[in-house]
Amino acid sequence: MKTMIAIDPDALEALTVELQRLHKRLDQVEMAPRPEWITIDDCAALIGKHRKTITRRIKAGEIEAREMCGERMVRFNPDA
Repeated sequence: MKTMIAIDPDALEALTVELQRLHKRLDQVEMAPRPEWITIDDCAALIGKHRKTITRRIKAGEIEAREMCGERMVRFNPDA
């Protein structure tokens, strides 16, 4: 059994235009995997915490850290 639905032509046109705009934006996106090792500042920004919180968690052994190219980096795990 088929169901018919009445749709305002202007609303349908607006929805079509919006879908086309979204498709265009999606086609422009280039996704890359998040790096495994990031700076302390980047980690803090990504999880919405202060830099000191990340350093405390490193000292507590909750976050793995190491020196890379003269900068302290942390292994990023968004679920931690």
